[in-house]
Amino acid sequence: MYDITYSATALNGTTINKVEYLNSQGNLIELTNVTSPWNISLTIRAGLGLQAAAYGDIPYQGSLSITATWKPEGGTSETETVTLPNDTPNSVINNGVVEISGRTLLD
Repeated sequence: MYDITYSATALNGTTINKVEYLNSQGNLIELTNVTSPWNISLTIRAGLGLQAAAYGDIPYQGSLSITATWKPEGGTSETETVTLPNDTPNSVINNGVVEISGRTLLD
């Protein structure tokens, strides 16, 4: 079994349009109208997948991040974070995406 926490964070005026993640049955769940910071904790069995993404509108000096933290029973915790900043003046990244790419959690 693995304990997993997914979180999405929108900073400096960024809005989260959608969050996607694999649930404890391995199904892709899509949520809209979530507020930042958003997070969920799950327990899944080995052999299932780890995957999450966040989509958002990111104004200049804003950023969107997605983080996954996973820990096998009796094992060591691992974390991965992907961040998309907008460093371009007078611009908005429309529906930008950050993703923790899919992988299978091994026994």
